[in-house]
Amino acid sequence: MESLDDLDMYYDDIDEELIQAYLNGETMDPELEAFLSSYQKEYGQEYEEAASFSLLELGENCMLPVLTGALKVLLPLLALSFIFKLISNLWKPDAEEVGVPRSFLHLTSALFGVLALHLVFSRDLVYILYCCCLVYIVLIAVHFLCRQYCGIAVSTFLVVYIILCELYLVEETTWHKVRGAQIIMSMKVIGLAFDVASGVEGMPSMSEYLGYVLCVGTVIFGPWVSYQDYKNMLCQDRKSMNVWWIIRVAKSVAISLVCMIYSTCLLTSWLIPSSSYKWVLAYRDAQSFRFSHYFVSFASETTALLCGLRTAFYKDNETRGSVSKPHYIEVPRSLVEVVTYWNLPMHYWLKTYVFKPSRVFGTFVAVILTYTASSLLHGLNFQLAAVLFSLGFYSYVEFVFRNKLSRIFNACIQAKKCPDNCGHDYTSYHPLVLLTNVCFGLIAIFHLAYLGLMFDSSKEQDKGYTMEHTLEKWANLDYASHWVVLGTFIFYLII
Repeated sequence: MESLDDLDMYYDDIDEELIQAYLNGETMDPELEAFLSSYQKEYGQEYEEAASFSLLELGENCMLPVLTGALKVLLPLLALSFIFKLISNLWKPDAEEVGVPRSFLHLTSALFGVLALHLVFSRDLVYILYCCCLVYIVLIAVHFLCRQYCGIAVSTFLVVYIILCELYLVEETTWHKVRGAQIIMSMKVIGLAFDVASGVEGMPSMSEYLGYVLCVGTVIFGPWVSYQDYKNMLCQDRKSMNVWWIIRVAKSVAISLVCMIYSTCLLTSWLIPSSSYKWVLAYRDAQSFRFSHYFVSFASETTALLCGLRTAFYKDNETRGSVSKPHYIEVPRSLVEVVTYWNLPMHYWLKTYVFKPSRVFGTFVAVILTYTASSLLHGLNFQLAAVLFSLGFYSYVEFVFRNKLSRIFNACIQAKKCPDNCGHDYTSYHPLVLLTNVCFGLIAIFHLAYLGLMFDSSKEQDKGYTMEHTLEKWANLDYASHWVVLGTFIFYLII
């Protein structure tokens, strides 16, 4: 079969059932194998060239639809958040001035939050509202009976509620759609319950509770904010709406949209073709997932700023001002930094309400309990649990291994950057120290590609990925990342 005409004649005579049997591995046919090989050689390159397209075509066929879809979701949320900010300015903290009642602001926050939930989830918002109401009943009852157990009782109720919804009460696709908003709400009420149990906060009234939990600026994308941050927001004034505030809002929404376009269009459809090497594809799919996360992070930052929340979304003065820090993740020093800067409000929440209280059982147990809490918030999802527990073990091994190396060589090669007066003989600017830290950063990128590979755009994403999907993805990469970490841990124990 030396010409295309010969190929066409052979194809006319061949039995389609024979082709299917060959593809299924049920039969061997050397002539058929030669035909398929020739067809691929003749037509494959032509097909790849036809599938590629220019940046202008990419803009028309992908960027514009993605941008339109994102703005269709974002613009109503931004408008509601800003309107709430304007209304909250009507409240006057000075008793001599006449303003709207404080309870009116709480109820307005809750009403706008319910409207935002309806715009995004339609009728599926009922699962979030059911949980919101039931948790308040549990909180009131436990507060009346035994206040110090409020946090434990609310946490237990939420875990049971999430598991029941995921396994029995809610259809898989629906629950996967509302999961993000459910996580944000769960973090709010658990944090509030522990603060009430410890006496940091008093028992909120129903209007205060609903205003906080359903706050329009954080109810969809987040970020998590404490009850105290929410109360401080209501004490804002018009001075916060200055030119720097406008620039910050515009910057956040612009970065959010750029991240979405890069993740959906530029990266997967233009920069890295599907014919690339498997590890390059793993890096592509993992980075696409990460930039989708950045879209959500900066969208949440935008809505939070618009509704009046100030720059402090968390309590770390050294890193305050953003929900996520992409440059620390894409060019990481370590996986420890990736875990920290992935979602700073959630990191602060886990550190405050899980890690620090469980530190009495040892650092390793505290790390496991922290990632267990994070997994339970996400529900019974094998893929998320596998990734989170792997990441927890990875970061622990990296932390202790680099700490030991730092002591042995007296060098600034710890997982976290040393302060300027750390006292090491070999500082961060020493050539060998720089090279070592770069190597650890490249290893972190390797691990991120491996862990983020299964968060692809396959049809399973609408209802959550299965155990088979996760193991298959990792098996295709020979479980290389897990073997590297296991070898690192063994080497750590030996030295």
